[in-house]
Amino acid sequence: MDKSQPQFQSHSRLLEITVISAESLRISNHLIKKNAFVTVQTDTCKCVSTSVDRDGGGYPTWNEKLELPLPGSDRSIHVKVQCKTSSRSSKMVGTVNIPMSDIVDGYLPAHHLHFLSYRLRQDGERNGIINLSIKMVGPENVSRPLQPMEKINGGIAVGIPVPFGYKCG
Repeated sequence: MDKSQPQFQSHSRLLEITVISAESLRISNHLIKKNAFVTVQTDTCKCVSTSVDRDGGGYPTWNEKLELPLPGSDRSIHVKVQCKTSSRSSKMVGTVNIPMSDIVDGYLPAHHLHFLSYRLRQDGERNGIINLSIKMVGPENVSRPLQPMEKINGGIAVGIPVPFGYKCG
């Protein structure tokens, strides 16, 4: 068995996150010059990273797809933009925690592609924007808590409010 690939259970879902680009990335109030990269992590999984953008400076582009398993207990995705320095270490540029409700809440199809942009923050200050697309891949019938007015009877029925006295037919 190849240990370099993440192992998924048959009932787990997978997040396909495409890190598209970033805008206005700064360190010490100056646009970064080069070597930006992004790491993405869920609450319970190790992180995955993009390659380093060597030419984009404060406006890097990656268009790189990352895949993460998504256990049902995770509440957010943690995105960090960093910059490699000449001493081979990394400097934090900005972070954002994306709530899972931004991706899986509501009644969208399981394989719906979300295009999202988030403000990055570093030490509480605004520091650029990250642009992503995220898609959930996996079984269609993954259990989730029932919402009010729903019941299970061989599937999910969604209750639709109807005004009192409404006549059918």
